[in-house]
Amino acid sequence: TLGFVLVEQRAVEPVLPLPLFRNAVFSLSSAIGFVVVFALYGATTYLPLFLQVVNGASPASSGLRLLPMILGLLLTSITSGQLISRWGRYKAFPIAGTAVMTLGMFLLSRLSEHTSVLVESLSMAVLGLGVGLVTQVLVMAVQNAVDYRNLGAATSGVIFFRSIGGAFGTAIFGAIFSNQLASHLASLASRLSSGINLSSAESVAAIHHLPTALRAEVVHAYAQSLSTVFLVTVPMVALAFLLSWLLPEVRLRTTTQATDMGHTFAMPTTRTSQQEIERALHVLTSRDSLDQLYHRLAARAGIVLDPLSTWLLFRFQEQAPIAGATLAKRFHVPAARLMPSIEALRESGLITKISAGDRRYISDRLP
Repeated sequence: TLGFVLVEQRAVEPVLPLPLFRNAVFSLSSAIGFVVVFALYGATTYLPLFLQVVNGASPASSGLRLLPMILGLLLTSITSGQLISRWGRYKAFPIAGTAVMTLGMFLLSRLSEHTSVLVESLSMAVLGLGVGLVTQVLVMAVQNAVDYRNLGAATSGVIFFRSIGGAFGTAIFGAIFSNQLASHLASLASRLSSGINLSSAESVAAIHHLPTALRAEVVHAYAQSLSTVFLVTVPMVALAFLLSWLLPEVRLRTTTQATDMGHTFAMPTTRTSQQEIERALHVLTSRDSLDQLYHRLAARAGIVLDPLSTWLLFRFQEQAPIAGATLAKRFHVPAARLMPSIEALRESGLITKISAGDRRYISDRLP
């Protein structure tokens, strides 16, 4: 670690720029991601084992029975993304997600060999709902908070810490599970029949061949061991919940919006790398202020118009005479999107038809 830090400090183009750690959003998102995935991987790695040993499910069936967790994750991932885009705020989602995850882990710690399939599915669904509110939101928060030149390094950095957390969690919780299982099976050692030893009792296939009474006790030992693993994850996720409260909320950038009406519906074009960079730089430097620019232009002309109508007025002046449908086609914008504004401009006298039977408009009202 020390060597990595020393090298990164001197590197012209570091893999992970150290100044990123001075960004509170990056540091806290990395820490939260590390803790969340540490607990998540550590626990969910053993869910299929629980289903196979304790419930007697096949490997394929145990995978299918994880679907409630996946569906919960999918639901909240999509929903949170839509709500963040609408509200422009994201901090509440990691807080809510880690709280729900804490509840989900606690519910999983209550599972036993007597738990119904419905309760197991609901517990996994709760966990999935919480995970979906956290993981992708943290990546978005980091991408929103860093400079464009560090966007790739910051994104890969926060995902890297999540991966490290998963590796640590799998290893540490694996050690906890093995220790707990060995302890529980040791108390049953004197009751194991001839030819059955501790290692064979740790095999899923061997467990199914144990005598019925003894198999029930071994299954109970597995259930207790896995319950302990899930229970240990509860304070870990609770720590992530506390860290989420410290996450700064930076105003979302709006530079992913189109710079002009035609950009959204533009036809694919072929550009060189240099041309694409020039276009991207132009877009990035003009996006945030474009609406304000059109408002100022309308105000300077002494008229009250929304940005789209102002844009249309300028287009009619430079393209005139031109029909509304032709203008829409030329700028790759749906005609239905433009026609209401064109009609409003005509009614206000800002554009006029060349003649009664002509569909082309002209404008001479701009200064």
